[in-house]
Amino acid sequence: MGAWGFQAFENDDALDWLEDLEAGGSDIVRQSLNAVADGYIEAPDGSVAVAAAEITAAAQGNPHGDFPEDVATWVTAHGAELTADDVQLALTAVERVGGEESELAELWDEADEPEWKDSLDELAERLRAALG
Repeated sequence: MGAWGFQAFENDDALDWLEDLEAGGSDIVRQSLNAVADGYIEAPDGSVAVAAAEITAAAQGNPHGDFPEDVATWVTAHGAELTADDVQLALTAVERVGGEESELAELWDEADEPEWKDSLDELAERLRAALG
């Protein structure tokens, strides 16, 4: 796992994905959230889904606050394209990435880093707040 921290953008997979985000807009966010909709979730897909969920929360006015500059710029330019349906999709994705069928959850559990799970819970709360 190429990660140096537990936050959404503190890993290689999420940072590599930002290049796709710049090129593809909101459809890339939806594709990344849908990629973890069923089955076992590989760590790279989980990392990207968490990053996409963070972007979705930020687009609804509930940002984490610790974004790379290009993410904040993207949210300003494209955030309005993400809807309440996308927020629900993001919430489901976060719950699945933190669940039993997730390699990323297994890796963070093995690393004994409860802050990762706490960060997912906090993200889920911000997404729920966006749903009202």
